[in-house]
Amino acid sequence: MKKIAEYLRTQAKSLTAMADADNLKGKFAEELAENARDLGRKLDLAEDRYREVKEHLSDWADDLEDAQKRADKAITDAHEAQQIIDQHSEKEEEKADSNKKGDSDISESGDEDPALTRAKEDLADARRRLNTAEGDYRERATHYAGKIRSSIDDDMKDSWWNDFKGWVADAEWLGAIADWASWAATVVGVVAMFFPAVGVIALALTAVVAVIHITQAATGNGSWFDVVMDLGALKLARTGMKAAKAVKALQSSSRKTAAGLAEGQAKSHAARANAAARKTAGRAERRRGGTSRKNRERARAKRLRMEGENRTVGNRASNEVRDAELPQITAQEKASAIGDKALAKQMKDINNWRDAYPDNPNLASNASQAQRHKDAVQGSWAASTGLDVADKSADAVTNDGYSRMKDRMTAPVGSQW
Repeated sequence: MKKIAEYLRTQAKSLTAMADADNLKGKFAEELAENARDLGRKLDLAEDRYREVKEHLSDWADDLEDAQKRADKAITDAHEAQQIIDQHSEKEEEKADSNKKGDSDISESGDEDPALTRAKEDLADARRRLNTAEGDYRERATHYAGKIRSSIDDDMKDSWWNDFKGWVADAEWLGAIADWASWAATVVGVVAMFFPAVGVIALALTAVVAVIHITQAATGNGSWFDVVMDLGALKLARTGMKAAKAVKALQSSSRKTAAGLAEGQAKSHAARANAAARKTAGRAERRRGGTSRKNRERARAKRLRMEGENRTVGNRASNEVRDAELPQITAQEKASAIGDKALAKQMKDINNWRDAYPDNPNLASNASQAQRHKDAVQGSWAASTGLDVADKSADAVTNDGYSRMKDRMTAPVGSQW
């Protein structure tokens, strides 16, 4: 701290000399001089901090050394006194054993050995001196801590960004959370390859890791390379989730289209059957010599009833398509979806409706798009997980060379020196 104070003093004098120089010319001269003078004042304040704190620490070192010597002396005296007490305890045990055996050569006395009394007094005194030394240590520690705080309480204040960088540097728990979330995201990412529904969990965990890594990198406590890896994993995970949702939307669209086609076919079949029946009835009436007004009304009512039945038949056909269970899948079909049963069923349903209505371009387009999205689902999660696993295993393979490479990419935002 003394060397730093001397260095700061030298730099402050140099800056002041630069600001007071008469040979600076040009538009930059006035601003350069003012900035140099302002920085010189700040360095003077910093020099005061280092110089005063150095003095406080020097005084504290003297008091601390004195307290330590007194504590060491008290502990040494206590050990010596305890040894004497232990020796007398051994003699008392030997005496008790001899009395049990009836040894009359051992004399008994009710008075305590003076040496034992002195040892007990010395032990008690050593404890008092040790407690006093510890009390003095704590009192002087508080005293000098207050003086140091007073010395650094000046007009030179750290910016909120410097305070934040310091907080991030001290928050080791942030790194612990990032490590835990990263490994959890890796595990969930593997599961998401087979069950995309859990992809949202992997996405959330990856987002947590990315936020922490961005915070650490921006404050100079982490690597921007980690941020790039996190953002890549986030992009891939998000792509996988969007693709999975797209497959589900296409399956719903195919169901809706197929329901409309089924409704139209059912109505068409019913209408043709009704038309044939009416034609047959009309020929019969003409053979009987025409129809009366009553018969015409009866025929009209019958026609309206048939039209209502046609609509009912069409609605029933449409509902049967919409409400039908997803098709069952084979083991091979499940394997083609890398174990994702729901995705395999959705794909089979889309393809089934395409095959049921081969002339419909919408159903054919849905099937084609769904296949591309299915490939994207699996490819995104595989690439994201592979990237994460490769990042985690690189250190073991390169013997920490990978970590050193990432450390060289660490650079705080807005850093100045």
